[in-house]
Amino acid sequence: MASTISFGNANAGFQAGTINGPVSAAFHLPPERRETPPHPSIVIPFARDADFVERGTILEDLHKRCAATDSRTALVGLGGVGKSQLAIEHAYRTHEASPETWVLWVYASSAARYEQSFRDIADAIKIAGRQDPQTNIFKLVHDWLRDSKHRWLLVLDNVDDARFLLDRPAASTNANTAPKPLREYLPHCQRGSILVTTRNKEAALKLVNQRDVVNVNPMDEAQALALFEKKLGAQGDSGDVAELAAALEYMPLAIVQAAAYISQRAPRYPVTKYLEEFRKSERKRSSLLGYDSGQLHRDWEAK
Repeated sequence: MASTISFGNANAGFQAGTINGPVSAAFHLPPERRETPPHPSIVIPFARDADFVERGTILEDLHKRCAATDSRTALVGLGGVGKSQLAIEHAYRTHEASPETWVLWVYASSAARYEQSFRDIADAIKIAGRQDPQTNIFKLVHDWLRDSKHRWLLVLDNVDDARFLLDRPAASTNANTAPKPLREYLPHCQRGSILVTTRNKEAALKLVNQRDVVNVNPMDEAQALALFEKKLGAQGDSGDVAELAAALEYMPLAIVQAAAYISQRAPRYPVTKYLEEFRKSERKRSSLLGYDSGQLHRDWEAK
């Protein structure tokens, strides 16, 4: 090299001149600034539902199960039966009873959303190394959970297809790709508990033992009427409301959707009108049940 020009700073440099060989460039990320670890908090994407209705002893059972050492529990039931609502309420009660407990939420409907949730958790907790593009984010969060001095609850919501958690990732030169199945990055440790929600019992059994499956059934009539009362207030005759609750098979999601639809059209759209429309045809029924007021406390991908 006959002549040389160089420029850069502490983190990057470049040289050029009359060259008989290749040009080389080197870039280095600046060292991460040390961050103050945040205080344990609840990191979930949903607000608490003020209209939550107790579902028998399910939450009490969840509390006992999740308080056990290294617990893994799955809520299993039909779509719309209220699994995520139970998980949300349990999450808030857990942090309310124990403010020193981390409560973390993972969207587990697909590999892409699962990974993004882990990145969001790493950001919320401020785990060192998370900004390195070569970092295995799953191992980073796994190691933090394993070594944490605080208790933690990790909710895996909507694990209806667990295959992406079980398959070994394809070979890749990118170090960011997890070298082992994602399920292996769910740590076993004394201070942690994992709660899964799923419609698929087979998927649940890939993550928890049979004895740790909690079946979630539709509400009973009293619970359904209590939910309608909270959502509708004094609207509607009690007999009509009871008839509609039965037509909706006491499914909480359907009840919330119906109540929102009626309330937004009140007082010109009584409960009897909704019931009449609901019974017209399967097409009309599907249309009504697909109504989203934007106030539902559930993942938009949930079915």
